[in-house]
Amino acid sequence: MMVARDLMREIPVVYPDDLVTKARKYLREDSFREIFVRDKNGCLAGYITISDVIRVNDTKSNLEIQTFLREAPGVCADASVEDTLAQIKSAETDSVAVSSHTGELIGAVQLAALFPVIMSRQHPDGLVSDYMATPVVTCGKDCPLHEVYSVITESGYDALPVEEEGRLVGMISRTDLIAHGHIRRSIEAKHKTPVEYVMVTPAIIAFKTDTIGDAAQAMIQHDVSRLPVIEPDGTIVGIVSRQDILNALELPGVVHAQKYEEYETSR
Repeated sequence: MMVARDLMREIPVVYPDDLVTKARKYLREDSFREIFVRDKNGCLAGYITISDVIRVNDTKSNLEIQTFLREAPGVCADASVEDTLAQIKSAETDSVAVSSHTGELIGAVQLAALFPVIMSRQHPDGLVSDYMATPVVTCGKDCPLHEVYSVITESGYDALPVEEEGRLVGMISRTDLIAHGHIRRSIEAKHKTPVEYVMVTPAIIAFKTDTIGDAAQAMIQHDVSRLPVIEPDGTIVGIVSRQDILNALELPGVVHAQKYEEYETSR
């Protein structure tokens, strides 16, 4: 049986008294949206997010990581995929810290790694319209990259639909921006390079009447974290993410969103 240790990634070593600029460097260069922090004994002390560190503009800031430290979700190395996902769902994070049986922080597991495993085990019911989020945060194809990067990092979204006159023309993700070294320089210099320059097109999409299972399989096949939901004419009406699909799964200690809604309606 696959457990958290099997899907774990190594993580940077940072401590509460390290400078925020150290965490910012790691977060800007990797796909993690949060970094887990160790205490002096090597155990989990908390986490810091990219949304926190991006607000520190001074490259020589003396602010320490502990200024932004949050309580972190964590599992033991032998935790099941379901228990690990339940921690991510409850904390509304993109990853979970993994500790050894002695309590030492040894890595982290991202939702992206867990998602294909859980979808091979479960076949959730419902339509995309039952789980999609609205309204949708978008950007125009002429929007400068540094502005798009700011929206992505501050909002907590992994990717944004790119629209023109209300219709979908592409997608731009944080991964797309990180993958281009010259794009990072453009972002830092606040050049007016438009998002059209690096957006992915055509975008992988979903319709309201698609099943949530089909949407999940599309995410896995194309390795994307969010699908814009459109009408046949290309109008954007919603968005569905991996986190949204967790609401359709049976996870320990997590109330199934559709069942809860049915319960509330029947009261």
